[in-house]
Amino acid sequence: MALSDTMVYQTDEGFVVEFGNEGEDRIAVTLRNAPDLTHENAIAKAKALLSSAFEPVHGDGARSKDAAVLEEELQEGLEDSFPASDPVSVTSSSISMRDPNAGH
Repeated sequence: MALSDTMVYQTDEGFVVEFGNEGEDRIAVTLRNAPDLTHENAIAKAKALLSSAFEPVHGDGARSKDAAVLEEELQEGLEDSFPASDPVSVTSSSISMRDPNAGH
């Protein structure tokens, strides 16, 4: 949907920014009152909010993290646990351990 017109409405709670196309389709963004929110910057803030809504969420698992970020987190974990008898491990074993008391 190509956006061709933008309307800004002030409400008691803040501003509503509506983005529309030449048809009847519209997207509305509600911005709550904030000290830095003005009629002049409401459109830019609404666009930024819409853009961030479609960005991937950070921290949704180790597989989505950059190798440098994982290395940094490992180093922080090592520093936070020093001195320790068992260092922090970034891997886990998939081999199940047998209960030595089972069957006795």
